[in-house]
Amino acid sequence: MKEYIKSGLPLAYSDAVIIDKTIFVAGQGPDNLDVAFEDQIGQTIKNLEKVLLKVEASLKDVVKVTVILNYEKITPQMLEEVYKDYFTEPYPARTVFNSDIGFNIQIDAIAVKS
Repeated sequence: MKEYIKSGLPLAYSDAVIIDKTIFVAGQGPDNLDVAFEDQIGQTIKNLEKVLLKVEASLKDVVKVTVILNYEKITPQMLEEVYKDYFTEPYPARTVFNSDIGFNIQIDAIAVKS
């Protein structure tokens, strides 16, 4: 069975799709680009967490994340420093790559509810 969690935005995507115990969370970004880059990372992870909370999951349920960064603004080292404030060991698998996506960071995730 599939369940689609609607986005609060008037765009053609779901915030998440749940299949059995697996949750696929759409890419999340920061709410405000006029704050420090470290704050943008934190906002993005908090937005990911908000989607997970909608489906009674948490960051501890995340098994894989994909992070898209604009390396001119946010380096992988900056990501690493903030990331550890939100994710704890054992860390989810992670892919990070550089792209000029029009904003500085986007993170999507796959989570599995226990």
